[in-house]
Formats: sequence, structure tokens, C-alpha cells
Amino acid sequence: MASHSPDVMTIERAQKSFNEAVSLTGYGKYNIFVLLATGGCLMCVIIETMNMSFIIPAAQCDLHLTLSEKGILVSISFLGVITTSHFWGFMADYRGRRNILILSLITSSILSIIGSVIPWAWLFILLRYINGAFIGGASSIIYAFAGEFHDDYYRPKVISWVSAFVALGQMYIPGMAWAILSQKWEFPVDAFGITFRPWRLLIIAYALPSLIVAAMMSILPESPKFLLAKGKHDHTIKILRKMFVINTGKNSIEYPVCTVFLDEFVTEQSTEKKTNFFKLIWKQSVLLFKKEFRLKTILICYLQFGVFLSASALALWFPQILNSLSKFAQTVGNANVTLCGSIMNEEVSQTKYSKFLLAYKGNFWRSYDSRIDDGEICDDSVDTSVFLVVLLIAVAIMITYIVIGIFINKLGKKSILVGKYLSYIFLIVLLLIYIFF
Repeated sequence: MASHSPDVMTIERAQKSFNEAVSLTGYGKYNIFVLLATGGCLMCVIIETMNMSFIIPAAQCDLHLTLSEKGILVSISFLGVITTSHFWGFMADYRGRRNILILSLITSSILSIIGSVIPWAWLFILLRYINGAFIGGASSIIYAFAGEFHDDYYRPKVISWVSAFVALGQMYIPGMAWAILSQKWEFPVDAFGITFRPWRLLIIAYALPSLIVAAMMSILPESPKFLLAKGKHDHTIKILRKMFVINTGKNSIEYPVCTVFLDEFVTEQSTEKKTNFFKLIWKQSVLLFKKEFRLKTILICYLQFGVFLSASALALWFPQILNSLSKFAQTVGNANVTLCGSIMNEEVSQTKYSKFLLAYKGNFWRSYDSRIDDGEICDDSVDTSVFLVVLLIAVAIMITYIVIGIFINKLGKKSILVGKYLSYIFLIVLLLIYIFF
């Protein structure tokens, strides 16, 4: 019977696909740190894009915000993310994931800290847009970075568990607001022409996690899969061996892989001639809309749009709406409280720059084209019950993500996605029945 020589057997044993090589590193402390760092990064994205929901009610008097300016502020960070995500995605494939993530986190944090001392609404809005443009780097590539440290079995689980940090971010936002906005101190800062009040400190508190997570990201190496795609085989093996040592506690020489190859074909650009930057972006982007990919690209974008529309659209306004409802109930009594009425009543709590003065009589509202008297006090207080409600919602979201991470391999990704969309439809039908019947 024919037999293989020891050298041939060693070569066969040492050559592994990237997925097999990652699987052999095990799952342990290294992966948990990757989860904490990447999850923390996603948490920072949520904090930076959604924190205006709690800043606006407290800052409306100092910045003289109208209702339309509040709408711009609450969504402007997302506009920054949308306009730059494609660029950051390209840069992540061209220059690497890790450095883009660190740059994104540090820059957004610095911009937030600068924004905490801005006295003008227009400049504050501009800084929030630029902040969103930079945090878009973390938003667009964090899942790829997290997934490339794991094999096919753990990758879906880890992506779901990373998503659970979305809920942590949504818990951090009201938690810090509860701790800081309940304080009543203030002091003038003549250098910036402002009065430093708790909401300005809250902006700084929202910026600090980005610096902490950036420090955590600096400990991690570049994605091993990215390095392998760039032809840096030795660097990839070095990272995989380190993962093996930390996860298993064994010596690096016991790692049974010497050669790694990619499971799929990856276009290598490092060997191409230098070409125009925008041509490179176009060359990569146009592939998504080739005949074989066009329908899938549109469908995935539509599904992503649907998920964020249902998950984030109301969440952005939820603190403002709850706070308005609470104040309105104190004015007209619980029996007369309506959502539309509470939103219209927001104009009453504006400063003398308000456009309308509303008077409630019976079941009707009348508007008067007059200013609020100079003696009118602008109400920028925030009902503490708002914090508790948002915290409870975030806890429910976190539990959902954790459960999905546990069962995703058994149920399947498509089944879970279809189930989520069917549940949305079911809840909308129930809401319509409640409203009209």
C-alpha cells in the first residue's frame, strides 16, 4: 500500500485556507477582546449619531433652536454618515480597516468636544455634520473588521453580539443624560461667549467613549484577512499565531499552520499601477451594478433602509416627543394630551425668537403672528421619566440581539430577517387597527 512521505504530510497539514486557519486559533480571550473593541466602536457610532435626541431639549434655549433646526440637528449626523460611507468603505479596502477606525473615532471625539463650547446654532449644526462624516468611517467598516478575525461558524454570532452594543450605546445616552442634566449648575466662559451648562458637559461625556475605544483599537492589529489579501502572508501568520497562543495558552510553535491562502479570489490592487483616486473608486463601485449583482445590491440597500427606518427614525425623536408630551400634559391635563398638540406646543417653550404663540381653547389651536414677551421664560427642562423609558427600550433591544446571536446558526440568517420584517408588518397592522377601529 502506497504511503506518503513525512515531508508531504507536513506540507498538507501546514497548508490551510484562511477560514480553516482562523478556526484552528480557537475562540477565547483574543476574540472576546475583539468583540469588546469592535462592539465598543459600534456603541460610539450610536452615541455620536443619536445623542442629539437628549442634547436638543436641554440646549434649545442657549442655542435659540426652532423646531426646524431641531429636526436638522437630530438628523444631520446621519447625513454625514450617508455622504461619506462609500468613501470610507473604499479607503478601508485600499488602506486598511484598523487605521481608518482609529482616525474616525479620535476625530469625531475631538469635533464633539469642540462643539461643546460653540455658541451659534449654525456652527453647531455644521460641526455635527462633519462629526457624522468622520464617524461614518467606523459605521461602514466595523462589521467587516470584526468578522475577519473569525471563521464561518463564529462570524454570524459575533456580528450579532457586536450589534448588541447598539443597545449599550442607547443605554449610555439616557444614562449619562440622567446623571448630568438633572444638575442645575452653570458658569460663564467669557473666552467663548457662552454659559457652560450641564448639556455642554454631556456632549463631552458622549465624546469620551470614542477616545477609550480608539485606545483599545490601537492594541489590535490590522485585519489578518486584509493583510493576506494584500499579499502580506508573514504578517497574517504572525497574527494568527498570537491569536492561537492567547486563546489556547499553548506555545506558538504548536500552531499547525505554516501557509495560508484565501478561500475566495480577491482582486489585488497593490500591484496595479498608480491611477487616479476617483477612477479607483469608480472601478470598484461599478462592479456592484453589473447585471449579475444589480438586483442583489438594490435589494440589500432596500432592506438596510427598511431596518434603519423602523429602528432609528422614531428613536431619534422619541426623547423629544416624550418630553413634549410630559410638558403638554402639565399644561392642559392628561385628558387633552395629543401627540400633534404637544409638538405644536413646542413653539411656546421657545425664547422671544419664536415665530408663533399658540393658545389652546377647547379642542382647537389658534396661532398668533406675535413674539413671546421678553419676560417669557424658555423651558429647557427634561422630564426624568424620559430617561427610564429609553433605558428600558435599550435593554429589550440588547436581549434581542443576544438571543439572535445564540440561535442564528440554528435558525438561519434569512429566516431571522424574514421573521423580523413580518413582525414589523404585524405590528403596523395592529397600530392601524388601534387608530381607526
